[in-house]
Amino acid sequence: MELSGVEIFGYCASAVIAFSLTRSSIIKLRWYNLFGASSFCVYGIIINAYPVVVLNGFIALTNIFFLTRVLVNVENQFSILQVSRPSNYVDFFLEYHQQEIKRLFPRFMKVAAAPVRKYYFLTERTEVVGMLSGYEECENIFIVDFDFVIPAYRDCRLGHFSIGHGQQLMKSFGYGQIVALADSLEHENYLTQLGFTPKKNGRWTYNNN
Repeated sequence: MELSGVEIFGYCASAVIAFSLTRSSIIKLRWYNLFGASSFCVYGIIINAYPVVVLNGFIALTNIFFLTRVLVNVENQFSILQVSRPSNYVDFFLEYHQQEIKRLFPRFMKVAAAPVRKYYFLTERTEVVGMLSGYEECENIFIVDFDFVIPAYRDCRLGHFSIGHGQQLMKSFGYGQIVALADSLEHENYLTQLGFTPKKNGRWTYNNN
């Protein structure tokens, strides 16, 4: 049986929605789902199936609402919370993600238990979605050498929020400057994307500092 162009369009919209559900990133899931639902909404209009239009229109608007809340109103959605060690939850978080941490931050686990080190959770409301760690230096400078976000939230621009242009770590805890140390080539690329530039002794500073 030969399919019409409209039927092929409907199947493609269904495929995009199905594909969206396989994404580990909540942002990519929402974008793909938005595109699929919008396409299905158009498909419903073409075939005069208005229940399909209403349902997928609602799904599309829900995705837009979520994306706006996460990507535009970042300060209202996420927070930075200082946590003291020893902490069972910090230990659990580091152990649970240790394989990826060792790949991205190969030197970090060797210094993770240093008494001068400070830890900060990145949270979405009450859910922990990432962790920052580092230590204070003279003149109120905070050195960040660990900046880890769980895979589902890596497209939420949390690095920009915390140590990039948002500077929430500095604003919330009164630091005069945030300096980053790169622990891998992937980490260096990440800092470059945030707007950091390398200085002497392997240090990276934000361009506006």
